[in-house]
Amino acid sequence: MNELKAGSKFRWPFVDYLRAIAVILMIIFHFSFDLKAFRYVQIDFINDPLWWIFPRVIVFLFLFSMGISFEISYEDGIDWKKFNRRLLKIGVGALLISLFTFFAYRSRWIYFGTLHCIFVCSLLIIPLRKRPKTCIGLALVILLPLLTGFQWPWIKMGHPSLDYIPALPWLGVVLMGMSAKSIGLHKLKLPSNKGVKFLSQHSLFIYLIHQPILFGLVKAFYTLTH
Repeated sequence: MNELKAGSKFRWPFVDYLRAIAVILMIIFHFSFDLKAFRYVQIDFINDPLWWIFPRVIVFLFLFSMGISFEISYEDGIDWKKFNRRLLKIGVGALLISLFTFFAYRSRWIYFGTLHCIFVCSLLIIPLRKRPKTCIGLALVILLPLLTGFQWPWIKMGHPSLDYIPALPWLGVVLMGMSAKSIGLHKLKLPSNKGVKFLSQHSLFIYLIHQPILFGLVKAFYTLTH
């Protein structure tokens, strides 16, 4: 069997790999960001195509895997206790990110980043569970206009945010993931791996702690060498 059993449910390695890859790429990206902040490297995160695409690939992987996971987790009906507990964790995480960046990067603090987006999308997709055709249809409606340069309106404050992930259009990626589950994409055979499983299972915790740790290490090294 290719799946990993967890209680009465199975863990599908494909989903774990998606999330683990996103976590690894996220750490690489933020470490590079911190190195630039202390002038150890010269990277143009805005105009360099590679570094512009990099964080968007990370968000895509997180949100696509979220869509698949939602359909898998609540295939037999939504467990509201489990759902609300997860939503609370994400909401608290989003608040902590906003507070940390407000004090650490006052002029560019995050008011609607990845976790904020996941929180809102988690609520928006509830009525779309087990409706793959509707999901892919809405995904196309949301994403295709972007090819013409159209921008969906969303909450925007007067300052540039370090991480700005509006629920529109990113909801479209979550819907793609939900639809992908219906065609069995999550059953793609991949070898189970303890490291991958660990990164996937603890992705939220890693998301919250990795940047303060990385920033602290780079800052400490800078302080010791200057």
